[in-house]
Amino acid sequence: MGDLLGDHHDSVVDALIHAQDRGVYVHILFNGHLARQGRIGVERSMHDELNRPLLPAVQRLKNAGIPVGLVYGQDDHPVPYSPIHSKYCIDDSIVIEGSFNWYNTSVFSHDLLVVVNNHQVAQPYLYEFDEIQRSFRVYY
Repeated sequence: MGDLLGDHHDSVVDALIHAQDRGVYVHILFNGHLARQGRIGVERSMHDELNRPLLPAVQRLKNAGIPVGLVYGQDDHPVPYSPIHSKYCIDDSIVIEGSFNWYNTSVFSHDLLVVVNNHQVAQPYLYEFDEIQRSFRVYY
């Protein structure tokens, strides 16, 4: 995740931090190996993987006190692996989902982003968010 600056240099990271400051519950799960600096797809121990520095945007979220979980697969592999590829946001009954990667270059890509305001649609997404935390290794 990058800082995803808008037309007025506001950013998604800033918006999430401001929401947290207003008392909104913000909780984020990231693909663990993509949330870190350095080369991905190289062999390293899980210990070394977990000691790679976070991307600046992810570190800012953590520094703001937002729970940021880094998701990895259930088992160790020579190249650390995270099964997380979904990109969605849930705000009560609002779901934002699609192929949009939430960083600046995504606005130039041919991505899909769907916004739905429906409590019944949001429930399976909330369930999936919890299921990821139960089914995979999540490091905070």
